[in-house]
Amino acid sequence: MLLAKYIWFGFFYWLMPVLPAQTYQTTLVEGSSFTLKGSSNINKFELVYTGDLGKTNKVQVEREDSKMNMKSGSGVNLKVGDFKSSNAYITKDFRKMLRADTYPNLVIEPVSVWKPKAQATIVCVLVNLTIAGCTRQETISLDLTKQDATALQCKGSHKISLKRYALAAPKKALGAVQVHDEVAIDMLLKLQYRKIK
Repeated sequence: MLLAKYIWFGFFYWLMPVLPAQTYQTTLVEGSSFTLKGSSNINKFELVYTGDLGKTNKVQVEREDSKMNMKSGSGVNLKVGDFKSSNAYITKDFRKMLRADTYPNLVIEPVSVWKPKAQATIVCVLVNLTIAGCTRQETISLDLTKQDATALQCKGSHKISLKRYALAAPKKALGAVQVHDEVAIDMLLKLQYRKIK
């Protein structure tokens, strides 16, 4: 994966001293990934994002004393067509379920980031998640590791309900094979950051 452009996470705020409001930019670098994992009554499956994560994602993050707020317009647009499984039928069913022809992007719009008390390496991110035109708020927890003075790694998994996004799980063989409602989004984010003002 090529070096990505600016992306939405301001997870580094807890590493900084408490200062007046400041603005940062973050860069997602090689080795980052998004994977969707699910299961049916007969097997498990996963779809790996193969697109350029940083191609259209540019974000400015403003820090306040206790949390970071993403400026309007921030977000990650993941092309549904760039999620791929080793099984071509699973890939086809996934795109059909998400109505990729009508809604080509899965959109993650961060709202704010904060650090829970007494959890030194965990950050929480409130996001607006849009799937197939349906938007819901989700709170994602990520484990944060400082790599060096300007780099972080964030890792986590968040489960969502397909029904909550008005999605009908695929059924095969006259209903004998049914995909379960719960799907996990696994994230590995490698970030570099710098203050811009």
